[in-house]
Amino acid sequence: MRGLRRRQWQVALLAGLQVMVLLLFCAAKKGYFIDEIYSWGLSNSYYKPFVVSGDVFGRWVEGREFLEYLTVQPGEGFAYGSVWYNQSMDVHPPLFYMLLHTVCSFTPGVYATWQGMALNVVFYTGCLLMVYLTARLLSPGKYMPAAAMVLWGLSPGGLSTGIYIRMYMLAAFLTSVSVYLHVKMIRDGQKARWLLGICLATFLGLLTQYYFVFAAFFLSGFYVLWKLGKRRWKEAAVYSAALFGSVGAMVCVFPACITQLTRTDEFVAAETRNNLLGGGVVRNLVSYISSINMDFFGGWIRGAALVAVATVAVCLWIFFRKRKSAQKEDTGRKSRKDALRPEDEAALILTLAAGFSFFAVSWIAVVPGVRYIYNLYPLMVTLAVWWVMKFTGWCLGKGKGAGRLYAALLLLMAVCYANGYRQGYVQYLYPENEERVRLAAMYQDLDCLYIDNYENAPLTQDLIELSGFRGVYIMPEEQIDQVNQILEGRDSQKGLIVYVDTNEFWSSGYDAGAVIARLKEETGFGSARKLYSHELSETYILE
Repeated sequence: MRGLRRRQWQVALLAGLQVMVLLLFCAAKKGYFIDEIYSWGLSNSYYKPFVVSGDVFGRWVEGREFLEYLTVQPGEGFAYGSVWYNQSMDVHPPLFYMLLHTVCSFTPGVYATWQGMALNVVFYTGCLLMVYLTARLLSPGKYMPAAAMVLWGLSPGGLSTGIYIRMYMLAAFLTSVSVYLHVKMIRDGQKARWLLGICLATFLGLLTQYYFVFAAFFLSGFYVLWKLGKRRWKEAAVYSAALFGSVGAMVCVFPACITQLTRTDEFVAAETRNNLLGGGVVRNLVSYISSINMDFFGGWIRGAALVAVATVAVCLWIFFRKRKSAQKEDTGRKSRKDALRPEDEAALILTLAAGFSFFAVSWIAVVPGVRYIYNLYPLMVTLAVWWVMKFTGWCLGKGKGAGRLYAALLLLMAVCYANGYRQGYVQYLYPENEERVRLAAMYQDLDCLYIDNYENAPLTQDLIELSGFRGVYIMPEEQIDQVNQILEGRDSQKGLIVYVDTNEFWSSGYDAGAVIARLKEETGFGSARKLYSHELSETYILE
């Protein structure tokens, strides 16, 4: 009992240290990806899912009005009907947004990084625990569970998942819960309480992110095939009925999912269906492998591959050398250890599920964003550690040689992670945004024209900077000839800030140079100076 408590304290301390590292990186977060701004807006804007859902075109909007999109307003707290409505108009299910809205409802009128991180830290910690418990089921030794937990939690990929204020940390946690419970059932038998837990994780996972379905489908599919191979027909049938029930329950609770996945007037849904033809699979595979290189190998995946090949070659040479020596004393009897253990069967099922899920996401994803496989990262790391220990144990046994090899590999991964930190591979920090915010604050007493063809994405991206200006007028390029009428009565003597929506993929795709030239000609401003640029826009000051 004392030994068990000591191990629990050690695991808690190790997890706590990793959470501290996550928070240290979070303290360096200076900005948000556009989807993170959507997280606040869709959670808190009262029955207005998007910036353009409000009255923002054709009038001067005070900058501070834009903050109402991000924050819970007095009397609108815990308005889950609004969250439900907003998500029915979006492309994602509502669970994460409801949780974020709950946190924000305790602080009306406030948006802050800690609101999203409060959720992420909880799910990050839970994910660490699930990785540890799953690895301990697969290998009861002392070191594999801790190694798996650390290698996921401190990787740039694991930290990026925890920093990104979206639903992907929650999806990773729920995927890890499902994985753990499946291993429990494979190892110890199918029990009602574990099956109920899998159904609950599946139900909540589907209410979190639709890409969760791939991990759930392939994990369930290979589990059922394994049951059928064991001729456990009844257990396979009960499991299948229960899982189909959890999917059906999700559809009944959030029927808007059917519309979201089948609508023809929405870009993401349409492109997802088009990708069923496999048009983006090669692009996505290349992108995901590149991301894995940065998230786990510090950009040195080729060197890591060479080390892996050399290690495998040496291990095989030692194995066959020992085997040749042992054959001279072979009694002809087979060891009972040759039989496949339930833990090994579980690892093989998980490997197949992870591989097929990875390929399925690569096949279907609209954009090559690594976030779509974040929920697979904990499983992939756990399996990688298991395969390394299984292979080296098979070749080298459990002696000092294997221990030295494990220590060397951990040191190599530590060097890769350190290089990843140094190279800035921990994502969603946006240090460059600090300069944008500083420059925007310098001109907060000026008006701003936003040249945008009624597109939502660029406005959302720039929302926080726009909220600092005295007034903002949003108009398409075609109305530039009316700009003097628009500016009538406004004090523009100190200058005018101009944002131009320049992205051709997500928004208007205007030519910033041409737009600024026309504005100078119409307004009579003598000079135009570029202040900063963002992914979807460029910002100038006319003086």
